[in-house]
Amino acid sequence: MKAIIVIYTNRKITSIKDMGAMKRYTFNTEADLKEGDMVKSPTYLTPLQVVKVLDRPFKYYNQTTGELSDIYTSTNQWVIRTLVIAPEPTDIVYGSLMPL
Repeated sequence: MKAIIVIYTNRKITSIKDMGAMKRYTFNTEADLKEGDMVKSPTYLTPLQVVKVLDRPFKYYNQTTGELSDIYTSTNQWVIRTLVIAPEPTDIVYGSLMPL
């Protein structure tokens, strides 16, 4: 498992200046991704471009500072979601049990 940092974009961006102006998001993944890879997901309207691959996963992302951490220290932290790359088409429907 590793962490990736992505931006949401409809076209591949190569300019570091343009990338730097965009908000970044983090996912943990087992997928063999590299910087520049474009990923589409039915969960998001806009494709994701991988801008950084880190060598290990993290638990939290601070939306204010951008800091990645394994320790919860701020209400600005969010749990990092896992991104799974699956071949298309996929007929998998995900669900969870609701308490009665």
